[in-house]
Amino acid sequence: MKKAVIINIVGTVLKVCGPLLTILLARIFGAAEFGMFVSAQTLLLTIARTSTLGLDKGLYWYLPQNRLRDRLPYDGVMESFWVAVMVALLCTAVIFVGSFTPYIADEMPWYGLSLVFYAACYVLSNVSEGNRRPQNAVFINSFFVAVLAPATSIVLHFLDVPHALPLGLLVGQIGGFVLHYVLVRRQFPEMPLLPGKRVSKELLVYSLPLGFDEFVSSFLIRSGLWMVMLFLGPEKAGAYGIMVTISNALQTIRVGFTPILTPVVAGMDKERLKTDLKPVYSYCVFMVTFIQLLIGFFIVLFPGEILSIAGKDFIVQPETLGILLLVHLVAGFGGMTLVVINGIGKSLYTLKMDTFSLGVALVSGYFLVPSMGLVGAALSMLLYNVVAIVWNNVYLLKLGLRVYSSKLVSQVVWILALIAFYILLNMQVLVFTLVEKIVAYVIILAALGVYWKVMKKRMEADKNGVQTNS
Repeated sequence: MKKAVIINIVGTVLKVCGPLLTILLARIFGAAEFGMFVSAQTLLLTIARTSTLGLDKGLYWYLPQNRLRDRLPYDGVMESFWVAVMVALLCTAVIFVGSFTPYIADEMPWYGLSLVFYAACYVLSNVSEGNRRPQNAVFINSFFVAVLAPATSIVLHFLDVPHALPLGLLVGQIGGFVLHYVLVRRQFPEMPLLPGKRVSKELLVYSLPLGFDEFVSSFLIRSGLWMVMLFLGPEKAGAYGIMVTISNALQTIRVGFTPILTPVVAGMDKERLKTDLKPVYSYCVFMVTFIQLLIGFFIVLFPGEILSIAGKDFIVQPETLGILLLVHLVAGFGGMTLVVINGIGKSLYTLKMDTFSLGVALVSGYFLVPSMGLVGAALSMLLYNVVAIVWNNVYLLKLGLRVYSSKLVSQVVWILALIAFYILLNMQVLVFTLVEKIVAYVIILAALGVYWKVMKKRMEADKNGVQTNS
């Protein structure tokens, strides 16, 4: 687990490259075209995730148990792979046929070419993570594909090649698929390409609720962007997309811990859930929020400088960025309870919770986006995240699981300090020059460094306790 955390921190550094190129992409293609691109890409991601039927997420839970149940170590891998590929091919065919009707845009088939590779990458990536090889997914997804796709689009644009944006996505996904396949093959060299059997009932029963939930949660995550597109148009959607991209630097930290925490929780029996879950979960929450604080203070201090990279057309309601940061800070502290719930096998609960959250998002977005613009979309996102976090924590308490250590109180103080700092800057109570901002950030980093040393000793004590119990 400690090794995986280090890998995730390295991945955080690599993840900076992709968003920077995406911001450059927005500047080159303009707000309107970039807004259409972001909307099409998010739709493609939703379809690709749904195409896996939840089997990619199910492998997080299923693979760690192969050895415990005397199954082949690669049981479930290629069965899930071929199901995802076949469903994705069917969806691609629907997109191509639909492009001859008024209901699907002419550009969508070019995006549809990437769909099969997206779905295949989801499965193979989660195989590596479920097999405790998170470094593979971190490098390929967070760096290689994230850099290759926008870089290819930029090159094609300057070569005057049409459809540069969807073709860039295609090249990136093909490259990612090849690397994922080679690395999975190295993990399971004896694994046949054609498994000769169907997906096991146990994996399917666990995964199908996750598959339905993946569709719901994908729609949920992207509902704000699509509502901005619907009510405010592609240019505003492009501006909102850039802010989401920047704030997602915090989200990716939390998401990166899912493949770390899920196999660990899945491997705990009932007794260990009572004794070891709290220190393990609290350690993950501490690491997630600590890294988020490092990034969050930087974004709060330099929002104009970051947005200016994309161009002046994207500086629209910049206070939206602060609300999106708050969303991910809150989710980083309280949202990982969902990982625990999936880890103990309660995938059907996740579907129910996300369906309710989607209702909250659609109703709140319908009223907030037209009246408040991008700020309304961000507030809608904050609202449904808070509802989900409260619901998840109450559910775990009903199961008799208490996951938060009292040592995390200091982390809450730091999060509140960041929020207060953001408010003071936006109300212009604090006004800094560029040099003063740099000095302030260095001081904050130094303070966080001291805090890290103190908390590390306290967390080490909990870790030693877990090792003793194990």
